[in-house]
Amino acid sequence: MILTHPFLSREMAENFFRLQKTREYRETSQTTGRLPGSISQPVRAVAWNALGNRIAVVSSLHNATGIRIWNPDRPEVRFSTELEGHTGPIDCIAWDPTYSDRLVSCSSSPLDGTVKLWDAKQNGILQTFPARTVTAISPSFVQYTPDGKWIIICGSNCKKIAVLDATTLTLSKAPATVHFSKGPGEVTKTAVSFSGKIIAVAFTSGYLKLLRFDSETGTIDSRPLIQLSAHRAAITCIEFDPRGRYLALGSSDSLVSIWDLHELACIRTVAKSPQPVRSLSLSFDGAYLAVSYDGFEPIEIIHVETGAFVFQIMRTAQYQTSTVEWHPIKYWLAYSGDPVGLKIMGSPEQQR
Repeated sequence: MILTHPFLSREMAENFFRLQKTREYRETSQTTGRLPGSISQPVRAVAWNALGNRIAVVSSLHNATGIRIWNPDRPEVRFSTELEGHTGPIDCIAWDPTYSDRLVSCSSSPLDGTVKLWDAKQNGILQTFPARTVTAISPSFVQYTPDGKWIIICGSNCKKIAVLDATTLTLSKAPATVHFSKGPGEVTKTAVSFSGKIIAVAFTSGYLKLLRFDSETGTIDSRPLIQLSAHRAAITCIEFDPRGRYLALGSSDSLVSIWDLHELACIRTVAKSPQPVRSLSLSFDGAYLAVSYDGFEPIEIIHVETGAFVFQIMRTAQYQTSTVEWHPIKYWLAYSGDPVGLKIMGSPEQQR
């Protein structure tokens, strides 16, 4: 990754974030009401594309099956587009890191159970993978590998993960699934290191496994490099530092832990709320960690090196679907969890 924006020091952070404007991306208006065919609020998932010129969101409502693509510089709904094709609510979305118009989505709904590959420019489905039928995984989480060649999926109430070819959306020719039949609970999330050589797998028991990954063949070595008892409750979110130094974990025990990947040791735990951690995201330079919680708790921004809480974003209503994601090359933070839906903290003219 080429960092094209200046580093924000700990001393400058509080004042910098305080001065940023927040934009709202509404799908309804006071005069026209809900737009035909648009998904509703609040938002379940948020994802920036690799260039940061598009942001995708999905609704958390039970009957919402679409993906809305926003232009972050134009918050008016007429500048957005919508992708439709799932038959059940969408659980997760992710953009191809090597192709800014391609994204993948998944639904664990009994009405769906598929993974879909989309072309956002053409507003169409490229491929569909019937994950529940082929792998017995009801897919609730999906992620690209950094080279864009593979897609990792895992499911709710499941002890499996699977590897898909990102072009054909078929299982890799290598052993494409890993079954943790004797593993510590069910899989909650996975994360792929920026080197593409390690996959971290998190479990409902609070355990974490680091596995080798062969990016040429799409093979996961089921024998863990290391297995850690990282938290006392389910790990709910997981992310690698873009510079390869740390791994951040959030848990239902209300703690965030930061792990040194060279020492394979926890260097810091931070806690500000009694509520379970719902979502976390590391900034493009790995310097700041955004954390959201269940309930009415504010979103916290933490300085990773010191563990200092540098800024809070207050929320206006109690929703359990709050999610956060930093822009890929700027200190812009996209977040949800309010009735309005998507919000982005960051001035359009800001050059960081």
